Amino acid sequence: MILLLSNSLVLVGILILLGSLFTVRRIILSLPKGRSRRSWLAMASLIALFVLGYLGYVGIFWAKHEAAIDLIVPGVFFFGACFVWLSTLLSLQTAMDIMHVTRLEKESFTDPLTGVYNRRYMEQRLQEEIAKARRYKFDLSLLLFDLDHFKFINDKHGHQAGDKVLVDMSTLVVHELRDTDILARYGGEEFLAIVPNTSPADANSLAERLRKRIEGHTFFVGPVADESEEIKLTVSIGVSSYGGSTTSQESLIHTADKNLYRAKDQGRNRVVADNSV
Repeated sequence: MILLLSNSLVLVGILILLGSLFTVRRIILSLPKGRSRRSWLAMASLIALFVLGYLGYVGIFWAKHEAAIDLIVPGVFFFGACFVWLSTLLSLQTAMDIMHVTRLEKESFTDPLTGVYNRRYMEQRLQEEIAKARRYKFDLSLLLFDLDHFKFINDKHGHQAGDKVLVDMSTLVVHELRDTDILARYGGEEFLAIVPNTSPADANSLAERLRKRIEGHTFFVGPVADESEEIKLTVSIGVSSYGGSTTSQESLIHTADKNLYRAKDQGRNRVVADNSV
């Protein structure tokens, strides 16, 4: 009876450790490359060594347990395996909970179509950047831009084609901005970029670069299986910068909006930057 119990404890411990390896594998697959992933790979290696150690113990002491005291080591092996399994299981649950919370947080401040920030997050960040500009005398500029004749795309090619254009354009703009810049979908086909530490002259240059980049880009609006239809688009951009009477969130957005409409009125496909609006 002692022999059967001791061997069973070790064998069940081995099965538990093997189950822990599958749990660790799920954790590793959920993690990006980096220190945490390497640490869990090391953990998997240690568990594998434990399994080999348990197997070695079974091979040596398979028929050598006769007294109750001989159950101590198999018992330690069994409860040690239980501890490893429970630790990995709790770690997996924690990782899943963190991923879920992160996903919910991301959904709360990103636009579901384009993946850039939404208007609510933009307003929050703009307040923060204005506070920095006021306190540290930093430059701060806004770029509000709107695709020209976007309604024509929806009317001629359909709203799915229009959505694809918005996604492609937002991706194009993000690649042109710095990591510290904030791009948000302001509404419909309007996007707003917050560009900290950017003077009025530099903001105007950036807006011109974005305008030319979009003008020179080819957008595809055909079906997914046959993206043969190509279109060219232009964008109008209104620029505002922190300074003078333009020091609040409302005045910055108002000035950029007025400049955007001036760009539209002047023929579209242009940049207007004037804080005197």
